[in-house]
Amino acid sequence: MSRKISFVIVAIALISWSVYSQDTKAALEKASQNLGGADLKSIQFSGTGFIYAVGQSPNPSAPWPKFNAKTYTRVINYETVSSREDLIRTQAENPPRGGGQQPLSGEQRQVLVISGDHAWNMAGNTAAANPAAFAERLMNIWMTPHGLIKAALANKATVKSQSVGGKKMTVISFLVQNKYKLNGFINDQNLVERAETWVPNPVLGDMHYETIYSEYRDTGGLKFPGKIVQKQGGFTSLDLTVTEVLPNAAADISVPDSARQPVPVQVETTKLADGVWYLTGGSHHSAAVEFKDHIAVIEGPLNEERSLAVIAQVKKLVPNKPIRYLINTHHHFDHSGGIRTFAAEGATIITHQINRPYYEKTFRVSRSLAPDKLAQEKKPSKIESISDTRVLTDGTRTMELHHIAGNTHNEGIIMAYLPKEKILIEADVFTPPAPNAPPPATPNPFSVNLYENIQRLKLSVEQIAPLHGRLVTQADLQKAIGRGQ
Repeated sequence: MSRKISFVIVAIALISWSVYSQDTKAALEKASQNLGGADLKSIQFSGTGFIYAVGQSPNPSAPWPKFNAKTYTRVINYETVSSREDLIRTQAENPPRGGGQQPLSGEQRQVLVISGDHAWNMAGNTAAANPAAFAERLMNIWMTPHGLIKAALANKATVKSQSVGGKKMTVISFLVQNKYKLNGFINDQNLVERAETWVPNPVLGDMHYETIYSEYRDTGGLKFPGKIVQKQGGFTSLDLTVTEVLPNAAADISVPDSARQPVPVQVETTKLADGVWYLTGGSHHSAAVEFKDHIAVIEGPLNEERSLAVIAQVKKLVPNKPIRYLINTHHHFDHSGGIRTFAAEGATIITHQINRPYYEKTFRVSRSLAPDKLAQEKKPSKIESISDTRVLTDGTRTMELHHIAGNTHNEGIIMAYLPKEKILIEADVFTPPAPNAPPPATPNPFSVNLYENIQRLKLSVEQIAPLHGRLVTQADLQKAIGRGQ
């Protein structure tokens, strides 16, 4: 009897799956016919609007900084899974608040590319591999209205009817590469109204990423939105008004040889004083300071890979002392992406007080897409904060941590100062120009504010070790902002 019941249950399940699959396919084909994308192999669209610097807000609760997207063109090849974004951005917020290479002088071109298994950025004719951007750019292809339907048909999507914001929606769900979940929301006009996914981020973990489409227009039988708004981590990252759409545009995007191999992580060491090292070798630097029974490291930038390399180098320099502290200058993603790696090492994170609740929250979020060392080992983390000043000393060595008050690059940014050695370590607020370069016509307000804080705190500075760029003196800072000796 029980075998008969089991057989009936299995039969019902198979029938239900067959009907459900047919319903899914019917819903997707209906949307595809309505969008006019059944024979669409590639697409190019252009427009203007605003682009935002993700992870570069002036404080942890503020939106991403806004820039003008003077021009924006994106071409996608669905058959080769390729995309190329080409945009020109200019300064939008004055005075500037936050990062993203502010303040911009004139126009800045950005070219962001993915093809197959490779992601890279173009600087002129030079391609630089950017594997950290791969997941976001991949999902950005399949989140487009036509890409969504194509990917859903190819990845055994499920479908259900759901009320979203009081509107009846057909919600399709599936996995891309058996890893990245993608949800698409189709309205009662059979138009894709929204798409959402989650991509790995060193700070936000499984970061929510969504695109909202509206104002559809018909271009030669192809329906495409006239308005595209993207959000990452809850804040707007793109606000585009589409002005031109070219179906089946030329989209031959090949991978340059230089983009096939990521640049290896290198940590180079410069001794600034006894027990003080400047750790460079990439776009983002750190510094290490030796105390009697421990080490303090300033900055864990970018990601776990970079921080693991810095930790390894510090252990070579001082093999018998633990890293007790990691000083985090500010919360911008490129300067905080590796702090969890130091926490996994057992270091206490010292940051400004406005960042502590933010880190306590982000340390708890899901990291299923790219579990880092701290998530894998499930170690407790220790975070301490400062308001204006904190002094670390062992009776012989002293290091002062100061809030850079009133700096609009980041409201909670701090710098490290070694009074005996007269060394200042800072991030972002002063990135030295090339040697012998003329000072800018308009001084960088972040750098002016740094100098004013040095004066306010009466710091005697001989060397400045920026966490971007090169080792300089205070005279270089004064020259860059047009101040005399």
